[in-house]
Amino acid sequence: MSKSVKIWVSILLVTLAGYTLFSMVKISNQLSERRTDQEDVTANGTNGTNGTEAPGDRPLKPVDLDAFKMTSQEAEQFAFKDLAGKVWIASLFFSSCPHECKSLNQTISALNRDPDFKDVQFVSVSVDPDVDSPQTLSEYAELFNADPDKWFFLTSDLPQVQRFGRAIDVPAAFKTHSRSLVLVDKEGKPRGQFRYNDAADIARLKAELPTLLAEPSGSQDPAQKDKSRNTPDKGPAPESTDGDQAA
Repeated sequence: MSKSVKIWVSILLVTLAGYTLFSMVKISNQLSERRTDQEDVTANGTNGTNGTEAPGDRPLKPVDLDAFKMTSQEAEQFAFKDLAGKVWIASLFFSSCPHECKSLNQTISALNRDPDFKDVQFVSVSVDPDVDSPQTLSEYAELFNADPDKWFFLTSDLPQVQRFGRAIDVPAAFKTHSRSLVLVDKEGKPRGQFRYNDAADIARLKAELPTLLAEPSGSQDPAQKDKSRNTPDKGPAPESTDGDQAA
């Protein structure tokens, strides 16, 4: 074998070795990203048992409605205390999310038109407050024909959004969303998480509604509090419980 042939064979072997190493590194990175994506899905509560998203092992306290004030798509201050005595469904999203958030809100739009949900309020909180201004949210809400008196698209500073996420036990971080629809009763207590893209979950959500709607208004209902002040020998109305708990 001539010297020149040996040189070319050596170059070829080195090239093949480099390509093989590059391929192995690329495959390793892809596997690592896939594991990360799976962990993110798990963190977002999408692998819960019994068809619903697992909200955690601890029982949830009622959301402290007085602790949250955000801005709606109408550029008006939204006070969560206005939800006292009402059944509502909470979710997290961001308007620039290209796929999942749109699908999530399309499901909510369908529920909003469903007669079974006529007495239910919907609260969609953005996890991208730098982009999701009231004007942006107003334009986004129009994509789903959202009734501004019943379906509220809200924005606030990220720390408050994160506190709200902890209160309903759903991950809330910058551009981090979940498939969860969180059903909240008249006392402000989260009563279950349901995947928007699971027909069985949506059926269970509908099945829960009659019970929650029939329940009397809870301790956070201002009308109930006023009534309790005028009722002798009943003792003070129960205090609202802070729902801002550690995730």
